[in-house]
Amino acid sequence: MTMWPELVDLYEYKVADLVDGRVPRGGKRSLLNLRTDLLAADLEPTLQRRLIEADRQFRSFTKTGQAPQTGSTFVQRNMPTAMWQAPVTARPEEALAWEDLQRLSWHDRLVSDVHGLVAQWSRELNLLSLRVLYTATENAERLLRPGQERLTVPTSNDPLVSLLDRSVQEELIQAVAGLLVSKDGEVRFRAALSEIHEAPFPRHPDEDVLASRIEAVRRDLRTVEERDQLIRALQDQYPLPRDPRERPAIRESVRQVTLKLEPLLSGGPQVFMGTVPHHSVLYAPQAELTLGVPDNAADEVVVFLPGGQAMRWRSVDWRWQRIGQHWQVLADSQVALLKPSETPAGRRLRLDTPAGSFKVFISGAFALVRAEVSPQEELGRRAAVGRAVALLLDPSGEYAFLRLARAAAQLLRDGRVDPVALGPRSAERYKVASQEALLSFARKGVTTLLTRMEAMAPSEVAQHVHEAARSIELGAARAARLTETLHVAIHQPEALPPPITTTQVDVPLDGQLLSLHLIDEPLTLLVGGRALTLRADFQGRLAAVLPGFAAQYLQDLLVLRLQDQSVVLARHGRWLAAAVEMDTPEMAGDGDAPTLLVDDL
Repeated sequence: MTMWPELVDLYEYKVADLVDGRVPRGGKRSLLNLRTDLLAADLEPTLQRRLIEADRQFRSFTKTGQAPQTGSTFVQRNMPTAMWQAPVTARPEEALAWEDLQRLSWHDRLVSDVHGLVAQWSRELNLLSLRVLYTATENAERLLRPGQERLTVPTSNDPLVSLLDRSVQEELIQAVAGLLVSKDGEVRFRAALSEIHEAPFPRHPDEDVLASRIEAVRRDLRTVEERDQLIRALQDQYPLPRDPRERPAIRESVRQVTLKLEPLLSGGPQVFMGTVPHHSVLYAPQAELTLGVPDNAADEVVVFLPGGQAMRWRSVDWRWQRIGQHWQVLADSQVALLKPSETPAGRRLRLDTPAGSFKVFISGAFALVRAEVSPQEELGRRAAVGRAVALLLDPSGEYAFLRLARAAAQLLRDGRVDPVALGPRSAERYKVASQEALLSFARKGVTTLLTRMEAMAPSEVAQHVHEAARSIELGAARAARLTETLHVAIHQPEALPPPITTTQVDVPLDGQLLSLHLIDEPLTLLVGGRALTLRADFQGRLAAVLPGFAAQYLQDLLVLRLQDQSVVLARHGRWLAAAVEMDTPEMAGDGDAPTLLVDDL
């Protein structure tokens, strides 16, 4: 007789107590322990739906301090209105610093993105997109001054608008970024684009007269030469300042410019109503705001500088110390000085490290560190590394690929291989190790190999791997497979299609990579008839839950071992890549195990 229905009931009541402002019976620790057990349980559909609904209430409350304003399927206990108080999630200076950092980071991204668009539009023959952008920016500013005449789209040869001049382009980029960051800037910019689309330039009083007379000439029964001669005469009699045929082209350009700018217009920083998201600041002075470990899958991390002195993030050791009113930051061997009292332009800097480029922004005692990477390229690289890790976790041949990787690393480091220490019996420790420890060991091995082989020619890499295989009596087929996988991880990041948004999807068993957009709802991956669920826990961590297994947390990369396959999960922010790697069948040519071996992990 199972107790799952009663435990789900208990969880619903505990969550209801928490949402109503009371301490759950048994304390918050009992609530968290019960939640962990239920999320890992294989529940029937009815209980699963109730658990998901209750957990949604729990996650919403822990993130925002309020329950979602939707219908609930479990008991809610009402409290007198007079006793309710809004949750305090941040002090005013923390909330202001958070919003300031988000604006600084977004403005920096905005300048970079607009710079790329301006460079692209500068290659147009007639510069029509740049002319539209210039006009929209100018008219958006004039909307603040009622009664000022609107600017029309200038002609391509207008001597007063030198849009190919680099200084003019730089001023335009800064004007666009400053406009979109300002209050109501997006609204005014959209209104200006709409006005241009409606009237690219004013109609000439004689425009309709000329059009009707030209149409009459074309209907007249005359020769082609006579009609052309009359039309030229009419055009000389009624000269127009602009060719009316420009209007459709300008309207199409407005549509294309709006389409290109839409991700920038709608990608502004989120407003949190004077609060800071829970578990989002490293070393935060308030417990509910504290981020336990920097997320390597995230593009950025916010740090409360007085709360600590160092962190390890994105393969870089970060250290900092106060120097007077400023902060000195050390990223590996790069040193920089952050000045909180400077203007917005002076409160940002760039650091180039061997692990990549970073930008650092400061507001008061808070700093935001952002990795300058292409999300698609970064996720593709992680997916390729994940496939290499999955190969090392393949248990076939007494973990032959893991032993081969260790032999190759030993050969590169010492110039020799110890075949006794890497024989088949050395795999006994891998068989009894926890999945988490084995994953960490395999990933460290892949990272070591990629670092050492990055500067080597492909032929040299193949030579070292094959020599290592011969040293521990493994066949050429395994050496070739490992060489190919490492080459892809170094030089050929996975190509990712645009991400799809869903709550349930089948993962192909042929190794095809899926590209998914994570939302606040749980995501279920169906792998060969088994349901792997990804959901955020109360601290915002993304947990991978598979019935019968302990939950594991996904930061940037996670490889889950099943019976004869590995599930590769790579994440960059809310972009997820998922694939299944089947175990390699037994390969001919591998030597037998020696009789006496040293067991050494």
